[in-house]
Amino acid sequence: MLEERVGRTPFAAALLASAAAIATTGCGGAVSLAPTAAGPIDGREIYERDCLACHMSSGRGVPGMTPTLIASPWVTGGTDALIGYVLTGGFGPEILMARFDYLTDAEMATVLNYIRREYGGPDSLIDAEQIAAVRAQVISREP
Repeated sequence: MLEERVGRTPFAAALLASAAAIATTGCGGAVSLAPTAAGPIDGREIYERDCLACHMSSGRGVPGMTPTLIASPWVTGGTDALIGYVLTGGFGPEILMARFDYLTDAEMATVLNYIRREYGGPDSLIDAEQIAAVRAQVISREP
């Protein structure tokens, strides 16, 4: 049992809660949201499907496990760096974020604009063409 392996600490409780949230929300699932008759894909829907289990509805994450998005240097910083980070799941072996390269360019632009608007990013919008350009760079560098 997982509890026996991680113990009964606050960290263990957070780990178990996050594992349960991921299992029940499908965090990192590759199901695309199709535009509906009501309108285009909503960034909040994508966030709730793919990001909420780890970063929480508040964007604050889980202390000691997943970082806050609020005023994060990734959220407030350069657009290309943010896109590359999300496409690859972070830079380095210590990063435990899932890759979100399965999102379409439009879905990724939509969710990143939602995150920036909600959690303190710049006012400039990210478009699907920017995602496609960074995606091409990332793909060309992968082994």
